[in-house]
Amino acid sequence: MNTRLVLSLLLAGFAGLEIYFRLVRGQQAWSTPQHAFQHVPQTHHSIFRNIDDEHEAYKIYRQTQDRELQALQHALDPQQWGESVVVKPHVMPPEGARLIWDVFGPFYNCPSKERVGTPPMAWDGGKWVCGVQALRHKPKCTVYSFGSNGEVTFEEQLLSLTDNNCKVHVFDYSLDTGRANKVRAVKGATLHEYGIGKEDITVKTPMKYGDHGVDQYELKSLPSIMTELGHSWIDLFKMDIEGAEYDVLPALVTHYKALKQRVPITQAQIEYHHTPPDGPPMVKLVDTLEMMEASGFRTFSTEYNINGAPWNFIEYSYLHVDENGNVVSDDRVS
Repeated sequence: MNTRLVLSLLLAGFAGLEIYFRLVRGQQAWSTPQHAFQHVPQTHHSIFRNIDDEHEAYKIYRQTQDRELQALQHALDPQQWGESVVVKPHVMPPEGARLIWDVFGPFYNCPSKERVGTPPMAWDGGKWVCGVQALRHKPKCTVYSFGSNGEVTFEEQLLSLTDNNCKVHVFDYSLDTGRANKVRAVKGATLHEYGIGKEDITVKTPMKYGDHGVDQYELKSLPSIMTELGHSWIDLFKMDIEGAEYDVLPALVTHYKALKQRVPITQAQIEYHHTPPDGPPMVKLVDTLEMMEASGFRTFSTEYNINGAPWNFIEYSYLHVDENGNVVSDDRVS
């Protein structure tokens, strides 16, 4: 028996074992627990149903995740882990960034998920959304979209799929007149020419985005924005703010934790930015991903954005759940 044949048989055996674990024991260890999301149009949240052992499944997932993170940290130099996102020169593409995404993969399953916005797959603009049809029947459906650059296919398609049932609010201070008018032309969408920040502040530093620039711009915290607009809950929170997510998300979570309240968001679509060598240290990226999970946000989809490099930008789609795995909304908050 030649060497090539032996190697082929070994690989086939390992592949068979992996398939067995994924199909037979997937809920116990190797794959994500299969939460059923069944569409029942009479009530907007009844498409969400958790499994009985969600708590145990998540505990196993976290144990495995911790081991993988320790292995990754061990493989990188301390400077690479804590102070710089630059990885070992012989590792291409940046292995640390790629493996971080792999460690924080989807934990919830959403059979009713669909991609809303610009085709093709893995390109800027589109997001994976769970239970779009549920939003058609959701009273006072509210959508916040932070960061636009005048790309409105997500907002247009979401409004079309939900029969314009949702009120969409787009926030972007960087738009030139043409892009701003493009957003304003979307029926059902309202443009707010300021951004989201960790606090309310006017930034008096000139900012240039493409061919357009501004001398100063305004940022507001999420609680301030919601108070100003008269909202108590957000059904869908979309955010692409070019790396500022590492400031905004911790501030947002800390605010509601101090009030002993849940973050008032049912699902979130967030693009994380990780751009060596000027991006945040890996440990900050890991802390943010762990913080989202600890706050009850469970990943149901990830997608590389190849508009740049696939290990630099990645889209995360989250569902917000309670301690029992039930998806929370404004009429279902424990």
